[in-house]
Parts: sequence; structure tokens; C-alpha cells
Amino acid sequence: MTDNDSGSMRPPAQSGSSARPPCKPPLELIELDGEWVVREYHRNRNDASVFSTHNRRIDAMRAAKERMDANRHPCLLRWDASDIVGDIYWNELFECLQVKRSPMLDAWVVVPERDAVVFHVDDDLETACDTAKAIQRAFDFKRLDLQAGGETKQSTDHRFIRHDIAESGVRYRRDRLSEPSDESVSDDGDGTEDEPPPAEIGSMTTTSTLMAAIPDLTELDAIDTSGYVHRYRGAWTDGEVAHIALLDPDRGAEGRAVKQFMAAVKNWQTVAGLQSVSTIYEVGVSPSAWIAYRAGNGSVEQYCSSLSLDARLQVVDDVAVAAAAAARNDAYATAIRPDSVRIRSRDDRVRAALAGWGIERAVASAFDDTSATPYTAPEQLSGTIERTTPVYQLGAVAYRLLCERKPFSGERDLASAIQNAALRTPSSGTALPARVDTVLQRAMDPDPGQRYDSPTTFSTRLSEVLS
Repeated sequence: MTDNDSGSMRPPAQSGSSARPPCKPPLELIELDGEWVVREYHRNRNDASVFSTHNRRIDAMRAAKERMDANRHPCLLRWDASDIVGDIYWNELFECLQVKRSPMLDAWVVVPERDAVVFHVDDDLETACDTAKAIQRAFDFKRLDLQAGGETKQSTDHRFIRHDIAESGVRYRRDRLSEPSDESVSDDGDGTEDEPPPAEIGSMTTTSTLMAAIPDLTELDAIDTSGYVHRYRGAWTDGEVAHIALLDPDRGAEGRAVKQFMAAVKNWQTVAGLQSVSTIYEVGVSPSAWIAYRAGNGSVEQYCSSLSLDARLQVVDDVAVAAAAAARNDAYATAIRPDSVRIRSRDDRVRAALAGWGIERAVASAFDDTSATPYTAPEQLSGTIERTTPVYQLGAVAYRLLCERKPFSGERDLASAIQNAALRTPSSGTALPARVDTVLQRAMDPDPGQRYDSPTTFSTRLSEVLS
């Protein structure tokens, strides 16, 4: 990248170089005078073209990412303060530049990993590598890899990455983040800039980083930060309470954990428009993968003892509708528990919404953890999901609501009790009629094929025997 205003910035032509697409400068998102501005990143801010301004950072982020992808800007810097970068996002086309051997050309080529552009062809590997380093600087590729024998022999990160630009709580001078002049390039032979490291000003907490990453939060408190997924409670700008589920930042670099987290989020998103599904406010990736959603008035676990029978049946029906809708989209609700069922309304009658959607269990599976809860279906203990798994879990929640005790309470070996269906008869010690036993026991049958065929079938049958 250079600081010219030209829309077709190019590095010096090299022997064997082909015509190259125009270089675009990185984008930056920064707050100025109460507005969020999307503009080019330049050493001299007066040279930067402004593309849009927004009242909310969420809107500005969406606009910036859309522009980055549509107009081939290599990356986006999000500033949390005038001298602190909160995060950096890369255009996937600029993730990696490669130097590799082309059997067809019988030469070394410099090519992007995800684009059909050949920047340079050379018989000499050293010349090809030198040219690639110049191209990486000029076009702001995140990483430059030397591929030989099917393996990555050497990898060079973009200067932003080398200087931990996205690390929270680190102060930067703008001129140290810009492309240096030719005279400032070190002559140590590796083509990297001789820049001093940024100055540490003290690490920010996860809470403060989340507050910076989610601008629509007005306050944030930790609920539980002990597991694979950390949980926070905050006030959303619309006056509602928001919960945030955050992948443990210490595990945020685990690719499989991130993939599992986002897969569960995707399942949630397939039915996010339903009233019986907790509203998703926003999804993000810094300081690790997270989702913010509407928390409602509290969980069913909190209200369990105060709900009428009609209210308890309504809760079961609302969750059944959400789980059945997800199944129609080939997504299965695999974390139906009293604490993931939120009370969204208590006005005329109690209504519930399902949240969570298996995020914590999905992440745990990335670490081969299949720990049981009283609401875990037997097949989940071996890491599998069946079409009727949500039926089992909804049956377990209904058991908790109607019997006012957790399934398998008092059992020392919970996993064995689940597998052996060592369930205390629902009507035992309660005022429930005996006819409810057959319905709940069928829903929680250890054999997936013996359960009701859908959550709504179970909910309907339960209402019939208790009407």
C-alpha cells in the first residue's frame, strides 16, 4: 500500500510480472464527533476518502464489511480510540499470497491462494520471493507463504499482524502502521520494515473488550466464566436485557471450537424470526466468537415454582414449536434445558422462547467432552444426535416443570442413569395423574425410535392428558 490518491496504485514492475489489478488501501472505521466514519486508511488522515457515516457502530461495521468485500479492499481496521485498534478484519481474497512451483509453466509463480491472478512468473526462486514480498506490502496480503514439495516452508505475516495490531489495550502511532518509504526498509535481507514495536499500555479485560466490540450494550456483567462458553448479561439500547455467549477466549484460536460454535449459531439463525425463539441481536468474532441475544424476563428454571399448570404447558408448547421449526430446516435443538428456555412475556399469559441452541455442547464436543446433564439424551453421551433428540430433551424439561424436580435427581452416576432409563415415575410424590407417566416416559425413552415423532406431537399429547 502507498499513500498516493491514485485508484490504481502498483508496485514497480518486475521482469515476468503480469498486469495486476489496482491496489486498494485498507479501510478503517473510527468515531469522529459522535459519528462512525468508514473511510480509507492513510498515514495522513486528510488524504483519506470518506465513504459513509453512521450513527451506530453496528451499521457502520456492516457497511464497511460490505464495501471491503465488494470493492476488494484488503482489510478493515476498527479503531476503539484514536490510537487503539480494537480489531482487524481481512477480505478473504487477501488472506494469503503464495510463492509456489507451477508444473504447467515449469517456473515459480506468485499467486493469491483464493484468486485466479498470477502476479509474477520467474525461473529463479530468490527473485520470485523478493518480488512476492514487494507484492505483499503493496497489496496488503495478510500472509505470504512459500510452498515447496506440498508444504509451507516459510510464512511471513503482514506488518499489522507482526505488531499485534489487533491485541487489546495496545497503543499505536498511525505513522508506524503505514507503508514505509523505500529508505526505511531494513536491509537485513528479509524485506521487512525496521519498525519499533508498539508500546503496551496495559491489557484490557474481556468485559471491556466485549463492550467495545458490541456498541449497542450500555453495561455488561459476567454471569459465568468457568466453562467452554462464558456468559454475560448486559443492557441493550432498546431497554431489553441481553445475554452474551462468548467462546472462552483462551480457546478462541481452536479452529474446531470456533467452527462448532458458529455452526450452532447458524442453526439458531435458521429460525430466529419465530416468536418462540430468542431474538439474536448481533454475532461477532472478537475477542472470540460470540452471540448477543434477548434474555427476556428470566429463565424457566427461575420461574418454575411460580408458574401455573396452564403456564407450564404453554412453555412446553412454545419450545416444541421452536424445536419442530428447526427440525424442518435440518437443524436440531440439542440444548433444551430450563435455563435455556427464556420467559419472554408475562403479561396476559406466560410465553417462552428458546435460546442457546446447543452452543456449549457443540463447543464441548470439539474437545471430546460429552459430560451429561439431567437433560442430556442417551445418544448424546456417545456424541450423536437423532431426529427425536429434541423430543427427549423437551420431555426432560417438562418433567422438571411438572414434577418440580430434576430428572434423575439423587442418582450418583448420572450417565448410567440416563442410559438405563432409571427415571423416577413422574406421578410419584406429586399431584399429577398417573396417565401422565406414560406420556413423559415415552418422550424420554432411551431408544430414539420409541419416542414421539416430533416435539409438537409430544406437547399435544401432554396437554390432552392434563386438560
